[in-house]
Amino acid sequence: MRAPLALALLALCLLGRAASAADPPTVAILYFDYTGKTAELEVLRKGLAQMLISDLSGASTIRVVERDRLEDILAELKLQGSAKIDPQSAVKMGKLLGAKYLVLGGYFDLQGVLRVDARIIDVETGRVLKSFGTNSKPGDFLPVEQTMATDLGQWFAANLTAPPGAPARKAPPKPPAALKTKTAVKYAEALASADRGDKKKAKETLTKVLQEQPDFTLAGLDLDRLMK
Repeated sequence: MRAPLALALLALCLLGRAASAADPPTVAILYFDYTGKTAELEVLRKGLAQMLISDLSGASTIRVVERDRLEDILAELKLQGSAKIDPQSAVKMGKLLGAKYLVLGGYFDLQGVLRVDARIIDVETGRVLKSFGTNSKPGDFLPVEQTMATDLGQWFAANLTAPPGAPARKAPPKPPAALKTKTAVKYAEALASADRGDKKKAKETLTKVLQEQPDFTLAGLDLDRLMK
């Protein structure tokens, strides 16, 4: 009886290792720091994170942590109300999220420019592997988000290889044709309401977002989840 049991345990162990080998490294996209002076833009950090997570979710070389999980860790570390996350807390969050890489950065609006900067960090060493930056007009949010998502996706594709046997990923939602910053702020406010447990307010705000930008598929998916 012992031999079959030992073989079964060995088989389970090998299967576990095979599954682990097929899992791509995990990436956590943290909330970016807002360093500008327009108070209403601070909440945009939630919308930016959600959109980047969505855009990178189809990459075969990485697995991206969902924003809900990020919120759970922020609550655990009592950092939900923090406008900024210090480097030590960021690395700690990365480890709690089981991430190999972190994406974090900042954004601001100044003199007719909306600027977003990002860094990819190795969680184990704390080393910055790559930095990116992009500009747009303050009222036009989509170009900076899309450029940042493209730059991040290209870096991970160029520097990582999808593990053998990794399952195919579902294509992410198509981005809208345009997205004004004021509409992106409303979207972020809806996410913040949902995070506070105010689903009614979140639904109302997402409905307004879709009235302003009907092809904002990600906002539609978020609204569908709240309706269930």
